[in-house]
Amino acid sequence: MTILLDTRTVTPSRRPEYWSAGIAEHFFPMSLQPPDDHPFAARLTGGDVGPVAVRLIRGVPHRVTRSSRMIADADPACLLLYLIRQGACRIQQDDRACVLQPGDVAFQDTSRPSSFEARDGLDVAVFSIPKWFLGEGADGFAARTAAAMSLRTTPILRMAVPFLAGLAQTAETGALSAQEGEVLSGMLGTMLRMLRSDAVEATQERSPDAEVLLTRMRRYALVHLHDPELGPDRIARAHHVSTRYVHKLFAEAGTGVSAWIREQRMERAAQELRESGECSIAHLAARWGYRDAASFSRAFRRAHGRSPREVRAGNA
Repeated sequence: MTILLDTRTVTPSRRPEYWSAGIAEHFFPMSLQPPDDHPFAARLTGGDVGPVAVRLIRGVPHRVTRSSRMIADADPACLLLYLIRQGACRIQQDDRACVLQPGDVAFQDTSRPSSFEARDGLDVAVFSIPKWFLGEGADGFAARTAAAMSLRTTPILRMAVPFLAGLAQTAETGALSAQEGEVLSGMLGTMLRMLRSDAVEATQERSPDAEVLLTRMRRYALVHLHDPELGPDRIARAHHVSTRYVHKLFAEAGTGVSAWIREQRMERAAQELRESGECSIAHLAARWGYRDAASFSRAFRRAHGRSPREVRAGNA
């Protein structure tokens, strides 16, 4: 076990100062509020898995807060993933707060004020994940911090929790090679993307705002109709949801995603042909998201029963 901080190494009166300084070194500056009725005691262990710092905190009840001034002084630009192993804790960020029990998972963003309150005898694994490691998906996590994910609401946790627990235990031993760390961090990235999609979808399936989201998706698609890469995956990434959820919303509205996009393209292409006979078929194909004139003409004939040239000739 790799011990990074242990309050038992200093006198009780020095423990809060010792812990605050150590946490600032291993995480970032924060303000500690120790218990009033007994000496503060805590231990920090852990190691690194590729670019992800894995830290395990065991301790008595206490509270830490992170202010805007502290963030201005030092911000590692990370997302913190909490996995409660024993005890309970309460985390808060923005206007959200939740209490985590053993097996629960939640996120905090180091770039915004927050608080963490340990309750009972706490044992928590904290994964400090650089935002660059998550890529464009980091914004989706950061928008849903301080929201508990449990087995009841997030089914993917049945796989994620044992993986995270095993990863924390392995990191704590300090026995990972650099190559093993890179491999495991890649697996962690995949697991996080699955976890995010599953949690977001579960939240939205219960939300009355699904119709609003569908409207936003359609508006986005209309703006990007000219893009050959437009499709369910692109729409999902732009709205921080799973591709499966995009298919679900469009299907519930009566049409598939690709069919709806194709219909919109064909409608606008036909309108352009009727209003102007000057554009070439190849130009129209590129303009409405098709890579060649032949595939565009086939899609157009299926949609309108006539070829683009026939429509243009009829309106010449």
